[in-house]
Amino acid sequence: MTPRPVAVRAVAFTVPSRWSRRPVRRVRYDALWPDGHVDFDVSLVDTMYRGAPADYSPVEHAVSGRCPEVGAGPWIDELAFEVDGPGLPEGRPGSRTKGARRSFHPAADGPERQRRALSRVVVGIALLAVGMSGLTTTGNEGFIAFLWFLPTISGLALVGGLIGRHKPR
Repeated sequence: MTPRPVAVRAVAFTVPSRWSRRPVRRVRYDALWPDGHVDFDVSLVDTMYRGAPADYSPVEHAVSGRCPEVGAGPWIDELAFEVDGPGLPEGRPGSRTKGARRSFHPAADGPERQRRALSRVVVGIALLAVGMSGLTTTGNEGFIAFLWFLPTISGLALVGGLIGRHKPR
């Protein structure tokens, strides 16, 4: 029988992308062997999938599902249970070339988001005012009324689209 690790864990980190310099989430895997040593940056497939696909799938789902957005997840054994293991050593830098790329959406709670929301409110209210004033002066029948209805509904859509948005954590 080929040797298998006692447990594996996922370590997620962010690095700037190559082209846009936006943060990209990457995930590396560490393996804990029976003699107590830890191999860092291993391939989860090569390490766990050693002729037993039924054992690999639950472990892969458990490791990926319990990994936080950034940081080290818990050690997961071959039965997909959490086990105790060594902590993450200090000062392990993230490399842009290593690790599997995973989706990551940083919180957009800065001033840029507030400016976009404010501009949507201002433009939406302006369109509502223009549309409503046009509808009240020309009446509400005919083709001209339809043309005044378009900015009204656009303004409602802009302002209404901000209602019920989830705030970032």
